[in-house]
Amino acid sequence: MFSLLGGSGRPLIVFDLEWNQSSYTPNHRMPHEIIEIGACRVDEKGRVISRFSELVRPRLYKRLDKHIRQVTGITEAELQRGRPFSEVFADFAAWCGRDAQLVTWGRDDYPVLKRNAAFFTVSMPFDPPLDAQMIFGFCCLGSAHQQMNLHAALEKMNVSIEVPAHRAVYDAECTAALFAPMDEALRGLDASRRAQLDALLERESRIAGSVLFSRPTPYVYQTDALADRKLMSLACPACGGRTSFDTPWFDSGRERYMALSVCPRHGFALGQMHFKRAASGALVMHQRAYPASEEEISDVRERYRLYQLTPVRKRHHRLNMEDALKKHAQEPKEEKTPV
Repeated sequence: MFSLLGGSGRPLIVFDLEWNQSSYTPNHRMPHEIIEIGACRVDEKGRVISRFSELVRPRLYKRLDKHIRQVTGITEAELQRGRPFSEVFADFAAWCGRDAQLVTWGRDDYPVLKRNAAFFTVSMPFDPPLDAQMIFGFCCLGSAHQQMNLHAALEKMNVSIEVPAHRAVYDAECTAALFAPMDEALRGLDASRRAQLDALLERESRIAGSVLFSRPTPYVYQTDALADRKLMSLACPACGGRTSFDTPWFDSGRERYMALSVCPRHGFALGQMHFKRAASGALVMHQRAYPASEEEISDVRERYRLYQLTPVRKRHHRLNMEDALKKHAQEPKEEKTPV
């Protein structure tokens, strides 16, 4: 049975990050730059036995976002006294040790850590972490979809810990303080609920290991972006190789696109995509891909089947790649004017 404090023998490391960004001139290879790594090592009784805390000197975003400065209390002068990411990350990995089981509060930290490691061309030695926020929602709130912020969760479980908020190492300690009550709730699950949690943890691990990237486009309209075959291609999350579409990109609701693609070596990948608009008016594409389970393959195919059965006039402007390609093929090339 899964347990946070089950004595698996793996070092249990809770980590948290603080990062900075630029709303005006973002680098789409690394939209969020880590400025602090904080972590704590937890024993089998949930006690914090050691800590890691380091500021990172930024390379891209040297001016702190106003909100980040207000929330964390970190100053630009402090960051300039920090060390480069590659040095801090190397020390963090060495401090964690081999075969560490990472834990975070929420989904966001690990993808940001992966992107920063890739940007600075350092190897990523860690497997996807356990999401304590999701486990807390499932065990203590009744549903993994119920999300509660860290300090509200502490209050709900009557856990008191005197540390400042919104610094990485302290948030890691707050997460660790919830392990004992969460483990008690885990032990109270019946066999059916434990099986559901195991399935969720497996899926979350695949999602956490997603290949993520953002790419600015020359397009103003999503129809034009969807008709760009190169832009819409989906790389295999396992090998990065070319794949072929099983189910093309389609709007699954609220301009959130889904697709299924197949790698000849590694099988099905599930793609998720959305667009944001840059200050210039052009679209920026954000895409993720991860290995798809049999259940997810069936689900996406069924969603697309139902989408196709919906008359175009009733789709409420929901788009798909096939229709965009057909429309693009029928229109004169000179009428397309990318920005």
